[in-house]
Amino acid sequence: MCSSDLNQLVPMSDLERMATAISASRMFGLATPDQAMALMLVAQSEGRHPASVAKDYHVIQGRPTLKADSILARFQASGGKVEWLTYTNEKVEGRFTHPAGGSIVIDWDMARAKAANLTGKDVWKQYPRSMLRARVISEAVRTIYRSEEHTSELQSL
Repeated sequence: MCSSDLNQLVPMSDLERMATAISASRMFGLATPDQAMALMLVAQSEGRHPASVAKDYHVIQGRPTLKADSILARFQASGGKVEWLTYTNEKVEGRFTHPAGGSIVIDWDMARAKAANLTGKDVWKQYPRSMLRARVISEAVRTIYRSEEHTSELQSL
């Protein structure tokens, strides 16, 4: 759904009912109606339907964070490309390119994740490759977009 698809704001009473239903379902990892409501307000501020946010965001340490798959989808929709160079339970490495931001190779391995105190969580034990992939996506795309912002700033001077 793009911003033109949401021409009016969803009333607060509807948001409250949706937030309660989303958190009660436990399908999206949102534990409380307040977490769901906060994310729904983020979506509404982006011109998206509030219910769409449950699939794109999660709450980590009390903060709304875009999921790695959503980061990657937005990156690719804006012209970015990724080539996976290594994709194992011990190491994930990818080359990320964007027409306006250049190219970068980012890798995460289990040693680095352990040094960052990430691997003690159950999800890291069950899905190490997926968690490494998420770290690679997050770091790479944020790096490319930062490069893109600086490039456009320099061009406007």
